[in-house]
Amino acid sequence: MNLIDKTIAAVAPQWGLRRARARLAITAHYDAAKVGRRTSSLRASRADADGAARGRDRMAAFGRDMVRNTPFARRAQSVIAGGVVGDGIIPKVTCTYPDLNEQAVKRIRKRGLQRIEQHLDSCRIDRAGRLNLYGLQHLAMRTIVESGEVLIRLHSGDVPGGLPFQIEVLEPDYLDTGRYGWTADGAEIREGIEFDAAGRRAAYWLFPEHPGADWSPHTRSGVSERVPADEVWHIYLLERPGQDRGVTWFAPVMMRLQDLGDFGDAQLMRQKISACFAAFRIGGDGSKASEFTELAPGLIYDLGDAEEVRFAEPPGVDGYDEFTRNLLRSVAADMGVTYEALTGDLSQVNFSSARMGRLEMDQNISAWQHLMLIPQMMQPLASLFVKAWQSVDGEELADAGLPGDIWDHLDLSWVPPRKIIVDPAREFSALREAVRSGFASRQQVIRQLGIDPERLLEEIAQDRDEADRLQLPFDSDPRADVSRQTSAGIGVEEVIEEMQARARAGQAEGKIRRIR
Repeated sequence: MNLIDKTIAAVAPQWGLRRARARLAITAHYDAAKVGRRTSSLRASRADADGAARGRDRMAAFGRDMVRNTPFARRAQSVIAGGVVGDGIIPKVTCTYPDLNEQAVKRIRKRGLQRIEQHLDSCRIDRAGRLNLYGLQHLAMRTIVESGEVLIRLHSGDVPGGLPFQIEVLEPDYLDTGRYGWTADGAEIREGIEFDAAGRRAAYWLFPEHPGADWSPHTRSGVSERVPADEVWHIYLLERPGQDRGVTWFAPVMMRLQDLGDFGDAQLMRQKISACFAAFRIGGDGSKASEFTELAPGLIYDLGDAEEVRFAEPPGVDGYDEFTRNLLRSVAADMGVTYEALTGDLSQVNFSSARMGRLEMDQNISAWQHLMLIPQMMQPLASLFVKAWQSVDGEELADAGLPGDIWDHLDLSWVPPRKIIVDPAREFSALREAVRSGFASRQQVIRQLGIDPERLLEEIAQDRDEADRLQLPFDSDPRADVSRQTSAGIGVEEVIEEMQARARAGQAEGKIRRIR
């Protein structure tokens, strides 16, 4: 600020401020910071994350309508939910208790696996009794894509044959977004979410029934109820600091998908018109025209001297594929999936390009798994599971000799679903070389395939023991392959003796056959 600016600011502060702003605008070096025709379509807003998404409820309704009526919107929802959840994010019991013998760890893990199979793997966990845990995961993820968020409410109580809790997946419409204000203890309510004086979530104001359901005075009061925050999990993709609610994932592509649907309908009508073969008869002298009512193959019809026939020239359909393909590429990029996954069109890719696109999509899927669904839904479920498990089996495990504080060292880890292998011959070879070269551990590679390493080893051991019991040799067993036995600690002499014994046995069998 020079001397003139300082003098003006001292005498007239408002004038000095306008002068300073004008100087900054003139000296700005970013084209995007300038105001003009090129930036007229941009909307500069200093609103926070929730203020910028005031119409999220309307957008969520539009998103559901698109899923119902727009094929590519439904396809995008299925691709994302299938990639994130697949056939389920599987729980695994982990024990970090120090100095606990291996037999005790196996006992606690076996008992935990039984409880997982009884409660989480069955429909007992669902309040409605329709889905198991993995179906609820998939339902929650589909709701997040179309509505931007999902609510999961916990219900405590005895469950026959299972643990004493159930969960219920709710659409965000259950949230009373019209409730604002302050409570007597200094808590603030914004869009149906109650925050305490420290800014932490204290409660949710939920309707007892879906506000869009058929109204009945006997079952619905239309008044929201306060539900403590520890009984509700609010899951959404956090994209900005301070964001309290989510926005439908179709928001950036909603208009383009709708325009694409309208364009497709228009092109379909154009094709119908193009397929029509119409003829127009023109009379010349005003006399009664001939009875010319329809066209038929091989028809020969005599017209009057003053009559003329002209045929329609319907419009052609050009450039539809190229335009649609480019538009769907932008939609797929905005949704974080590949064009091939969104459309199923594999006509313009080879193995390398398909794998490169799949790798980028896998990064997005991994982020949605480990930065949203697992920390916001699965980890709270793990804590709830351990507490419920302790209430059921605490005394039994204590009587079995396990320490009483072992529950503080028990948890559930989560194994994401297996990844699709594009070319098994190439990719498995690369994974095998990475393990043999020391660039990756065997457990790491197994987890990349969506398999629990411990369960895999247990199943391999069971297969081996069962094959030995039934005396069934398989070439997958290294004991049946002499070339692999040297690496298993068997000496060369033993291998040679084994080979000679087999050769002698073969020669003896050949002599017997010749004698016969």
